[in-house]
Amino acid sequence: MGNIRILTSKVVVFIALMCCSISVHAHGFDYSVLRLSKMSEHTLSLTLTSSLDAFRKEVRQHFSKSPYATPEEFNEQLLAHIKKTLLLTGENKQIALGEGTVTLGHETSVVFRSVTLPKNLRKITLTNGAVKDIYRHATKLIVTAEKTGTQTHILNKSNDFTATFFVE
Repeated sequence: MGNIRILTSKVVVFIALMCCSISVHAHGFDYSVLRLSKMSEHTLSLTLTSSLDAFRKEVRQHFSKSPYATPEEFNEQLLAHIKKTLLLTGENKQIALGEGTVTLGHETSVVFRSVTLPKNLRKITLTNGAVKDIYRHATKLIVTAEKTGTQTHILNKSNDFTATFFVE
């Protein structure tokens, strides 16, 4: 009787894990995560994570006349693409992303560690055009700030990959 109960428990756990894994988007081509974390009163850290294949597709599409030949060239083109298409605005002024770094892998990350915000800025509008050319792409935006806590938004075609949030 005890062995049957243990076996039943193991089967239930296995089935539950299989069901959970179906909804995970670990390295999905059509899924990315964008994290904004408030580092100090006027500084944010921005991290965009997606599959390498998704970033490759964007770079190939936007730099087809000068394709990359090395990983360093790919990184430069990817950073240029993101700086051009990922827009942060506050008080109707664009906020510069600053210097970025790329960490290549199946899950590739692009990090801007020191995004400087204007003083007295209360809310930001973010538009993630960096991956909008990928069919059915969605980005989970996670904004973390001391006073407002954690806010999450889903950016996709239906909202033009745009969200507005408070950063007080």
